[in-house]
Amino acid sequence: MREDEEPPTQELVVNLTVHWKKLSASAPAQEHLARRLSFALGRFSDRVRGIRAVISDQNGVRGGVDKACRLQARTKLGLVQVVEVDSDVYAAMDLASERLRRTLARLFDRQPFQNNGDWRAEGLFRRRHGLRSSRFDLGTLP
Repeated sequence: MREDEEPPTQELVVNLTVHWKKLSASAPAQEHLARRLSFALGRFSDRVRGIRAVISDQNGVRGGVDKACRLQARTKLGLVQVVEVDSDVYAAMDLASERLRRTLARLFDRQPFQNNGDWRAEGLFRRRHGLRSSRFDLGTLP
């Protein structure tokens, strides 16, 4: 990479809408959230239609563990929502984006087979039973 070139960035392909409640909107915090979501949800960009984030201060000026980050992801399968609360707004965003990644991975892993309509979670089933191939015979399980 040459000196005048910027390093490649991973952009969030889905539509992100951020709402602030009882907190002043912060451009650095919004950029941090967009960056965290781009890393966390990059592999799901074709299946996620949009993300709505609500950043709020639950206790106001009293302080405490009260910064909440609510993430709602619109997918082809419906709405997925996670909420994380922390004393720091950046930590709440990090925790919520990671929790959303795990939730979406679990949701999309349980999709039906495309070839025969079997509703078992293919990836989860293979991992639990130590199978490597996506094609398996139920008669060969221990």
